[in-house]
Amino acid sequence: MLCAALVLIMLPGLGYFYSGLSHHKNALVFLHLCMLSIAIVSMQWFLWGFSLAFSPTGGPMIGNGHFAGMRNGGGETYPGTTISVPVFAFFQVLFSALTTALPFGSASDRTRILPSMLYMVVWATVVYDFIAYWVWAPNGWLKARGYLDFAGGCPVEVASGFAGLAFALYMGPRRTRPAEEKPHNVGYVVLGTALLWFGWLGFNSGSTLVADRRAGMCMLVTNLAASAGGLAWMFCDYLHNGHKYSAVGFCVGAVAGLVAITPACGFVEPWAGVVIGLVAGVVCRYVADYNRTKGRIDDTLDVFAVHGVGGVIGNILTGVFATSQIIGLDAPGVTGGWLDGNWKQIGIQIYATIVCGAWSFIVTYLTFWVMDKIPGLHLRVKETHETLGLDLAQLGEYAYNYHRAEEGHQPSRYPPQATAEPMDAIDKRSVANPTVTEMQLAGANPRLPSRADNSSLSPLDEITVMPIANGGQINGR
Repeated sequence: MLCAALVLIMLPGLGYFYSGLSHHKNALVFLHLCMLSIAIVSMQWFLWGFSLAFSPTGGPMIGNGHFAGMRNGGGETYPGTTISVPVFAFFQVLFSALTTALPFGSASDRTRILPSMLYMVVWATVVYDFIAYWVWAPNGWLKARGYLDFAGGCPVEVASGFAGLAFALYMGPRRTRPAEEKPHNVGYVVLGTALLWFGWLGFNSGSTLVADRRAGMCMLVTNLAASAGGLAWMFCDYLHNGHKYSAVGFCVGAVAGLVAITPACGFVEPWAGVVIGLVAGVVCRYVADYNRTKGRIDDTLDVFAVHGVGGVIGNILTGVFATSQIIGLDAPGVTGGWLDGNWKQIGIQIYATIVCGAWSFIVTYLTFWVMDKIPGLHLRVKETHETLGLDLAQLGEYAYNYHRAEEGHQPSRYPPQATAEPMDAIDKRSVANPTVTEMQLAGANPRLPSRADNSSLSPLDEITVMPIANGGQINGR
């Protein structure tokens, strides 16, 4: 139950991570979608999702109605574990909710809220529940083939990454994509990373379903992989981005390391965790950079590069580094991967990755295509809404109350006299009348100190001046 609570904190962590990386006009929508995922997927899980994903009496492809409506599970222990069905169901529903929210980073800055909520129900049912059953249920066919996945390489990472790729391809590029993309709030990125890192320790170690030596090893290798991934990405950025130690690069790299160690955490030794994190940090960084600079797919927050590619790396390297020494901490007699002389395990890992990635991509794309044909469920927002920002256009609220409503829209919670001029409007005015910015930067405005006298600037003064000078974009990715 403690680990379930840790996984729960990952949802707002993901929201802050995505929100910080996005444009300020879409900052709130990412947080909102992550919280909606908890509620919507919890209801789906209660009614039929848990039964489809973890029914102990289903066939090789999908579960049946054994646990529908959470019946037949009150006092039972889930097969193969020592915990009750309700506790197991609560732990697993948070995996489903997190996975369902992950693909939104690819295109939710141009997607309507109502179809997004329906998508959550459909995707959790036809993608996540199927793959989770194949990998983890007692009768799942990939489990029977010997596929090794400790905490969600295919059900969570590969499924969400390839769904994000389908999401970005179907939605098409942003109409208002900036020439130079920068996160609007690096502090949110750091906060989100910290919450994700914290929750991931319970995500991975809790998958042992018992507090034992193997759970401790899971926690150790998870932390090492995240550390290695963050450092690898940051130093790659240092080499290519003017010798700057990017905080954003470190945070995204840490998440890439966490992604890659997810399938391997219960099978590998600590040194292998470091290797997996390093490989993921470097490879995911260059895939993301290539997609942003030369690719044709507008994956807004690099969901495919981090979760899709990171999941593939983790799955394959699990087949390389898995050892019976670690598995035997609580499951003696199970053969590991290539290091144990079982080279066939690599082929099994690749096969499972291809199947699950293809299923997620194809079914996700078809889901969007069908939804778009239903009146009232078209996915893409109007161009005016995309330009205005989904926070105001879809939610009627702002993440920050210094913005002013534009084009006749006014959030009811913020009266006109209580709001300030938005940063974008200040930028446009400054272009038309350069003396505004020039006078403020030269110290002519009595409310702002001169930037020439750095000693007179307090941290608050810096915060006041910088958004006027460069539109609020203080740090770059």
